Amino acid sequence: MDIRREAGRLADELGAALGERPRLRMGGLGVLDVIVNGAVVFSKKAEGPTPPLSELIARVRRA
Repeated sequence: MDIRREAGRLADELGAALGERPRLRMGGLGVLDVIVNGAVVFSKKAEGPTPPLSELIARVRRA
């Protein structure tokens, strides 16, 4: 999946689950970060494949 589509999907799914969309940062070479309150809660470049939505939601709620 291309990074822009993945970012859009994540933003939509997280927004629907949480009531607001977190900030996403995209860049070249597979960079995709989910940012909440200024903290990176997921970095595709650092961590690899995107975890399940339930795990991302838990990370956002802990942030």
